[in-house]
Amino acid sequence: MRTLSLVAALVLVACGPQGPLPLEPVPNAVVPPPTVKVEPPPGPFNGSVTITVTADQASTIFWTTTADDPRTTSRGRQEMASPATITVDKTTSLKLFASNEGKDSELFEGTWIRAGGPVGTITGTVVFGAFCADKEIGIGRNGTIKKLGKAPMMAGTLPFSYSGVMSGTQRLTAYCDRNGDGNLTPFIDFGGDTVNVTLDLMDPFKASAEGVKVFVGASGTGLGTLRGTIILPRPPPLQNLSMSVLPADALSGGLDPQVLLQQLQNGYRIFTTPMQTEYPYVVTDLQPGRVLPVPSLIGFGGGGIAINLLANPLRPVLIEADKETVQDFAFGPVTLSGDVTIRSANAPMGFGFGIVAARITSLQDGIQAVLMPVLFTRDAMTMDARASYSGTSFKANQTVTLRVFSNANGANPITDALTWVINPFSSTPGHGTIAVGTTDATRDIVVP
Repeated sequence: MRTLSLVAALVLVACGPQGPLPLEPVPNAVVPPPTVKVEPPPGPFNGSVTITVTADQASTIFWTTTADDPRTTSRGRQEMASPATITVDKTTSLKLFASNEGKDSELFEGTWIRAGGPVGTITGTVVFGAFCADKEIGIGRNGTIKKLGKAPMMAGTLPFSYSGVMSGTQRLTAYCDRNGDGNLTPFIDFGGDTVNVTLDLMDPFKASAEGVKVFVGASGTGLGTLRGTIILPRPPPLQNLSMSVLPADALSGGLDPQVLLQQLQNGYRIFTTPMQTEYPYVVTDLQPGRVLPVPSLIGFGGGGIAINLLANPLRPVLIEADKETVQDFAFGPVTLSGDVTIRSANAPMGFGFGIVAARITSLQDGIQAVLMPVLFTRDAMTMDARASYSGTSFKANQTVTLRVFSNANGANPITDALTWVINPFSSTPGHGTIAVGTTDATRDIVVP
């Protein structure tokens, strides 16, 4: 009984005479500010990237791309309920935070760097000059050619793109349809310089290439282009028509004939055909300044390589940066031929090889130099050396001076002949002259 009374007394004390005492109010639970998760994290990307910002509670995401703090300014600030997506296609710096009922996350800052285009892509333009205007243009990659369409009537650019390219070096070359057959064939049609592009798909900064420029018939920035037409009234078949560009003083400064021979092999080249009398040419990427253009015909004569070149040392051509200079040239319609006799006293011994050199000079047109190779045979009775020569594309209505060079006494007839023909003021006289008209001419030469 005493135990029960004590318990009852404790209950009465706790509840009081009016019943249970009221409970004290419980304070609200403390809600922490939101936190954010950003995927993918800042770093390099290719092409474009979509950034997803997720808060760990219902929140609004605020951000800027202007370097301003989105917590303290509304200038340029954007917002979106979590999860927010932000797509960028260029290098972008973000500042962002999440807010929920007045409580803000910490400020997040990061920069996404555009490393290039989509992985495995090459994009750019073919830059073409007036030489390729109104012609089919194409781009070749490792030997496979893709047509880009017909160029407009003036110089310009055409875009190109490749996708799905694997790691490795890609060789890009632009072509234009030189012969107008609608096809693009290397070595027959005209091709520009090769541009090498190397991709590494494992490296974001090397996984693509953008803004690649491939030139055809056009020059790079700060360089000049020389173009024009070479006329052949009676084109000899299958000769190599070449346009070389020499220093302005090349023929007046004592140029080594061997160096000249080498330079004549450079530049624009095409084979002649009997049905084509006009041959457009182009030489690109020339340094600004005065130059000496030298068109030449190179083919086989009766005794080896024949050379027919035009040059005007008194009238160099000015090349200007980022411009095209137009200069036309014309060979002639006349073929000149004849027999050569070298008297026994000067005749070559053994195998007799020589050059019949022809030279036409004028202040207006400069020099035409024609080197016609010959093979000599010896007359058993007189011991004279004899040969026949022939050359084409001489200019009409001109006086031609002829001189014979042989390998007698170990001489080099090619370099000796070149030295003579490119020096119109040489004191060495010719072995003969002939005034040609508009028809083929014949002149026999006797060397005492």
